[in-house]
Amino acid sequence: MKSAKTTVTILSALASVVLLSSCATKSTETQTSNKSSSDNQITMTYDQLRSRENSMSTLWYQKSAETKALYLQGYNVATDRLKELLKTESDKPYSIVLNLDETVLDNSPYQVQNIKDGTAFTPENWDIWVQKAAAKAVPGAKEFLQFANQNGIQIYYISDRSVNQIDATIKNLENEGIPVQGRDHLMLLESGVKSKEGRRQAVQEKTNLVLLFGDNLVDFADFSKTSESDRDKQLEELQKEFGEKFIIFPNSMYGSWETTVYAGNKLDAKGQVEERQKALQGFNK
Repeated sequence: MKSAKTTVTILSALASVVLLSSCATKSTETQTSNKSSSDNQITMTYDQLRSRENSMSTLWYQKSAETKALYLQGYNVATDRLKELLKTESDKPYSIVLNLDETVLDNSPYQVQNIKDGTAFTPENWDIWVQKAAAKAVPGAKEFLQFANQNGIQIYYISDRSVNQIDATIKNLENEGIPVQGRDHLMLLESGVKSKEGRRQAVQEKTNLVLLFGDNLVDFADFSKTSESDRDKQLEELQKEFGEKFIIFPNSMYGSWETTVYAGNKLDAKGQVEERQKALQGFNK
């Protein structure tokens, strides 16, 4: 009888050990699974998500040789066009009009800071960057503009930077060796103005405007900022101007193309993220 009791006791103890071992293993597996799942997830606000979504486009702009090549291509084409035009005399002085941001100056560090801070453009944080006068010239801009200046071309910068930022802008351009032919050649945004068209017309009235440069279709004509189909239609009408009179540069980080995704509506971060996802076109699996 004693032997039987001993056997039962030992078997019972072994069963308890196995059961405890099994529970411990399951607990460890659960903890490992939860940790693995936690390591594969992040939590952020919609503001942070909206900013983070710009990481790849900003990396492409900053790091890809293709971005640099497109700038060089554009300014090489423009140099050839000017050389050809200068062979013919003009009653009015030849002129060119350039947008500034992402056309002459590289402001991608500002975009990077917004990504890191989880914020978007505001007049206040943009002004902090502009006042630093720290933007670098995009590839090819300095050489082309110095060539134009040396050959008597009137150079006008039409930008939607605020008129209050003119001093910092001139300082930045001069720091980069970009010619500035006078304060009147910087036509910045005044209060109440919504388009660049009036400023372009003012240049055209007194000069022979032969080339326009920009990273946004509104740098060339009054393209829609709200309708993708309207922009496509106007682009088709003006397609022969590109590479001839219009020189366009790459900007994957921001622009009027983005406002068409929101149909011109002012949306919060959540709304923008949702509309971006809706606008993407995939395929049926």
